[in-house]
Amino acid sequence: MTMRKMKKILAGTMAAGMLFGAVPAMAETVTIGAGTANVAQEAAAAEDVALEAAEVAVEAEETAGAVADAQEIASEQADAAAAQEAAESSQRLDAVYTLALNAINREDYATARKYLNVAFVYCDPQSNPVLYADLLLKQACIDVIEEEYSIALLELEAALAIQPDLADAYLVQTQVYTTEGDLNNAVVSLEKYIALTGDTTLYETLAQLHEANGDAAAAQDAYDQFVAASGEGNLEAAFQAALYRLNNGKYEEAAEAFAALADDETYGAAAQYNIGISRMNMGDFAGAVEAFTASEEKGGLFSGLYFNRGTCYLMGEDWAKAADDFAKSIETEPLTADARYNLGLCRMQLGEYEEAVAAFDELAQAAEADSEATLNDAVYYFRAVCNAALGNLDAAVQDLTTCIDHGYELEQAYYQRAEVYAAMGDTEKQSSDLENALKYAQ
Repeated sequence: MTMRKMKKILAGTMAAGMLFGAVPAMAETVTIGAGTANVAQEAAAAEDVALEAAEVAVEAEETAGAVADAQEIASEQADAAAAQEAAESSQRLDAVYTLALNAINREDYATARKYLNVAFVYCDPQSNPVLYADLLLKQACIDVIEEEYSIALLELEAALAIQPDLADAYLVQTQVYTTEGDLNNAVVSLEKYIALTGDTTLYETLAQLHEANGDAAAAQDAYDQFVAASGEGNLEAAFQAALYRLNNGKYEEAAEAFAALADDETYGAAAQYNIGISRMNMGDFAGAVEAFTASEEKGGLFSGLYFNRGTCYLMGEDWAKAADDFAKSIETEPLTADARYNLGLCRMQLGEYEEAVAAFDELAQAAEADSEATLNDAVYYFRAVCNAALGNLDAAVQDLTTCIDHGYELEQAYYQRAEVYAAMGDTEKQSSDLENALKYAQ
């Protein structure tokens, strides 16, 4: 009951007392006491309601706590179940992955594919991207072995999309692109592999790819990087770098690089030989002879040494030494036909015409025995000169006629045959050939 309401009641009670003055005083007291009792009852009732509400609140709080506890227990149980399932899945993944590796090691690729396919079921690319990319890489390797190159490239691209730093994927790409002749992409893939791994030994392979792709400058740069990374103590790398310069026509650089290895016990003989090749290509025939001889003295009997040194002697008109080297070349080296030809020239220059004719005859016989071989017309010409000097005039006329029929050195062939006809006393044919020689004179 509010104070305002209580005041109204009290005010009404006082008015009633004034109106009925004859009412005993006790009546007024009773009236007031009854109002007070009503107020107490209402307060007690309100307190009971409050107590009941509090009890309900406590019960509600207890219920809410029980629900939360139940939810927590359910969540823990769900987490435990998920963890158990994940553990079981991880165990299965580990098992099939190991089985796949074992099958790959024993080259049972069909079985390896089967287990790799199962591994993909247990492997999630979002939660385990490294392993997923590795599975793709292994599949790609099997496809490369089985020459399924297009499929392998797709798998490698998928693996790199998941794990861009998967270096081995770039190395396998290099192999596939090289096999398919796509040298541009092979170079790009190998450069990425080297950048990721720092494997400088593959600069040599990169140089070879550039060379095969026709980019000599890039090839040389890659090879220089290979040598720089190998260090000064790597003589093999230094030798290969020098050899690369030789193969690319950088003869002066090559000679200088090989000179640094000329006294080495392992590489000295080969270095001297290659110095000879470099000097020979530079036109320094005397320097080339010196290098070839040094190589021979070191025991470097490389195929072509005698032929090349003989050629240098020939260019220097040292016919006797040249003839000796060409004779050795015929016995020990593969360029037999060229060596016989040069030997014939040297014998002719030495005036050893019979030996020269013998060398030319052997060359002609070898050509006749080989249906695919053709005899150089110069052989007919020089053999004719030698036969004419020996007095074998008919043989000389025959060879010179062959030269004329083949259109070889017509001015000289007609002139030499005119000389032979003169020696035979046939002035008419001599005159005819001289006229033809003048006709073809330049």
